[in-house]
Amino acid sequence: MQMLCPKISDTYRTQCLRWGAVFVLSLPWAAQAGAFEDLEQEVLRWAQTAPAFQGRNLRVAPPDSRINLQTCQQKLQLDQPFPVQPSVRVRCSQPQWQLFVTLTNGSEPSALNRVAPAAPALHKVLVAKEMLKRGTLLSPAMFVEAEMPLPGMENQVIVDPKLLVNVELVRDLTPNSPLRTYDVKAAVMVRRGQEVQVSAGQGQGFLITLRAEALQDGGFGEQVRLKNSESGRSLVAVITGPNTARVR
Repeated sequence: MQMLCPKISDTYRTQCLRWGAVFVLSLPWAAQAGAFEDLEQEVLRWAQTAPAFQGRNLRVAPPDSRINLQTCQQKLQLDQPFPVQPSVRVRCSQPQWQLFVTLTNGSEPSALNRVAPAAPALHKVLVAKEMLKRGTLLSPAMFVEAEMPLPGMENQVIVDPKLLVNVELVRDLTPNSPLRTYDVKAAVMVRRGQEVQVSAGQGQGFLITLRAEALQDGGFGEQVRLKNSESGRSLVAVITGPNTARVR
């Protein structure tokens, strides 16, 4: 159906076309108090019997304030030509005009009754004081406690400083970034080919130290194979720290 717009300014005509078939009225227009109120009641009565609108609390959206609706001298004809749209077509045969009225659900809640969205929950986290590079052996002194929202990450952050022992970063960590469980791994305390300080006899009344070459990588508490740098003999020791181990 072709839409007709009032023969007035070009600006108003452009707006009329942009709004899409909002109204089609014949000119001249006559201002009549209460014309829209009567039409509103007629539309609401009709909507109560229309299957698409039954059971809903409806109200009629007011038309553009610049429109003066001409009183219809005949019975109004109402239908819903576009079922997917919440609009009702109102037609009058004398004088001839038609108007598309939009129906909305009830009245909008007042600003006082609107429920403000809840603020996101804050969680305690450990954040880096400064830039930390991948491979850094971590310690609690490198972090401070902070609170921040963690949508979907609540179970992925480290909050206990006691866990920052004998672990290293697997990726760079920027300042004020929360430390997550997948940012760390058990630190490599001894690397293959490095010299290791090995102790033996501690707690047994004597202490012997020797130098050995690591034959494999290892983390804290792990057993690694070593080679005595002087005798060339192999031995097994437990890693106790960076490049240190103890023979059991």
